[in-house]
Amino acid sequence: MNELEQIERFFQGEMSATEQASFEKQIQENPQLASAAAFYWQAHQAARLEVLAEKRKQWEKAPAVKPLRKPRFSIAAGIAVVVLLAILWLVWNRSQPNLTERVMAYSNTNFQQLSLTMGNATDSLQKGITLYNQGKFPQAEQVFEVQLTHAPKDARALKFAGITAMRLKNYDKAIQYFQQLSQTDLYENPGPFYEALARIQRNQTDDQAKAQQLLKRVVQENLPGKTQATEWLD
Repeated sequence: MNELEQIERFFQGEMSATEQASFEKQIQENPQLASAAAFYWQAHQAARLEVLAEKRKQWEKAPAVKPLRKPRFSIAAGIAVVVLLAILWLVWNRSQPNLTERVMAYSNTNFQQLSLTMGNATDSLQKGITLYNQGKFPQAEQVFEVQLTHAPKDARALKFAGITAMRLKNYDKAIQYFQQLSQTDLYENPGPFYEALARIQRNQTDDQAKAQQLLKRVVQENLPGKTQATEWLD
């Protein structure tokens, strides 16, 4: 039996109590199945509303007739609908990526490449950027670290070293670099935003709370990353 047939049997009430319990558990554990079930429910609701709208047009054209008796509302059916909607709502929320997953996706998307047009970059930085863009992160990190031994407050080297460490999942080192970056006189300083990214991904004790504070600072001080920070704080 395929996925669609299972979903149809579930919504048509054709499952036994054991099958229904098992299917509800599958929905909670399988985001793909949950999304399919939610789509099925929405599609059928939309079709139902369309049919009702058409019937309403017909009723409005027909002469009013006094009903012989009041239709009875099935309490059991009402409870079943409420329970189902609650399950779908819970499953839908569970299937949404959490903040850590969203930050990791952001990092993977936005730090795939480093720009070679950073303006007046030294030959050493250019070499490190080239290695980074080739996916040679350990070698790139070594180049940026050598640059920092000569110029410990070089904002660009700190930024690139931190991003590289973050790509290597060395979040402790990345946080140190971004904290040093935050202390430089860079006009548009991304240090706080990058530190928040590293802390969220490291996810150790107090990291989430400190990351929230950093994101709020980014928004309040209008620092780079404000748009993304605002979205994640909502």
